[in-house]
Amino acid sequence: MRSKDQIAIITFLEQEKTATPRRLERQLGWTNKHTHAILGRLVRLGIVKNIGKPAHPEYRLVQRWQEKISSPRAKKSKPAAPSVASVCRQNWQGYQIHKIIGSARA
Repeated sequence: MRSKDQIAIITFLEQEKTATPRRLERQLGWTNKHTHAILGRLVRLGIVKNIGKPAHPEYRLVQRWQEKISSPRAKKSKPAAPSVASVCRQNWQGYQIHKIIGSARA
């Protein structure tokens, strides 16, 4: 998780236990669309849960939410793949003849 907005919602929910999107908007100074986008992302990650009714959402942190936050992993370097042309040259028996004679174009 890298977003400072996500961290702001999590710290707010740690202090207040539950919050509605409107309350988060007022406290954090965001727009409605931005607040719902961040909350939706946290719900998809499994960090926040909607405990409210369908028309009146209310969010809280799930138990053991710290386990769901993954630290950025170091990217593994892949070995450099040979180019397609070099593989074809190695596997094509007629390449040596093609190098000597050349193409048939005039």
